[in-house]
Amino acid sequence: MLAVLFLALQADMALIPAGEFLMGRSKATPDDKTKMRPIVLLDDRPVHKVTLDAFYLDKTEVTNAQYAAFVKATKHPAPYHWKEAVPPDLPVFNVGWDDARTCCEWAGKRLPTEAEWERAARGGVDDFSFPHGEDKLEAKDARFGVETGPGPVAKFPANAFGLFDMAGGVSEWTADWFEREYYSKPESAGPNPRGPAQGTHRVIRGGAWSDSAPRCTVFFRNWVRAVHKTPNLGFRCARSAK
Repeated sequence: MLAVLFLALQADMALIPAGEFLMGRSKATPDDKTKMRPIVLLDDRPVHKVTLDAFYLDKTEVTNAQYAAFVKATKHPAPYHWKEAVPPDLPVFNVGWDDARTCCEWAGKRLPTEAEWERAARGGVDDFSFPHGEDKLEAKDARFGVETGPGPVAKFPANAFGLFDMAGGVSEWTADWFEREYYSKPESAGPNPRGPAQGTHRVIRGGAWSDSAPRCTVFFRNWVRAVHKTPNLGFRCARSAK
């Protein structure tokens, strides 16, 4: 069983082709118009062209079943809420950044960079706000704005790259440190930008079951400390195509 789950962690990935894309928020929000948007939330601008090599990304968030295989094989501590059996097809949560990184490395992968995550979420389209290629998010598109926790992975339509739950579900760890003005720096354009060299918080992306639609866009940035473990934060893994 462990071997089967390990192979599943290896195989179920989508190829994200090399190319350029426009990273960041290109559209105004109601807060922009009223001049009430806090400056700390202007970190998704300016829009900038980013160049990336091809890479692979997990089609779904890492599930409880997959994480259980990692825990059993490595004796890594299980999430603290695993007192009883957990649904195998739910995304794993209550995992910190180091937990996520270690699991990806066990599977021969890594966490995606923030730029890779946004490129993948956009599905090759620069003009829309959400992964399914629209400027609005509805209950048929993703699990968001609810109070009952995450649902099983891959129950909503995939985006154009074949990726599920890039909006809603659980927010996802990325490899990058957070810096509010990083988008203004030349190195943010790449090729293959890796984020700031140091920081105090890590970037998380995609929004969660508990978030409203504006926090589930392809460009919304959030940041938490690496030790942060909550029921609305999980991860998926990446691998360089080379």
